[in-house]
Amino acid sequence: MIAARRPTGPNGVERRLAPRLEPDDLAEPIFVIGSRLVNIGTGGLMLEAPVPLAPDSTLHLCLVLGGERTEVDARVRCCSPRSQGQRQAWGVGVQFEHLEPAARERLERALRPRRKGRA
Repeated sequence: MIAARRPTGPNGVERRLAPRLEPDDLAEPIFVIGSRLVNIGTGGLMLEAPVPLAPDSTLHLCLVLGGERTEVDARVRCCSPRSQGQRQAWGVGVQFEHLEPAARERLERALRPRRKGRA
């Protein structure tokens, strides 16, 4: 579901440059290998991690975009607790540092609005 309100950063200021979509709203599936995707946009994503990650640290992510494995360097921008029943998890917001042009094209294709009536 596309959020009606956009999350905000420190002092109530929105820092995202592009809106994010949840996995069910994507035109094509996207996967983060080794983690659960919470939402994604052209500038970054939020994943669920079992441990907190330090803001400003760098990550090397493996995504599956358009059916192809894609290596992506990203920087942690925020990390906050996400309770999942008895299990503790962390929501980690990351900003993409660099996407190859072919990977960006596959990402943008997946982020197109999902057609209604599709199973």
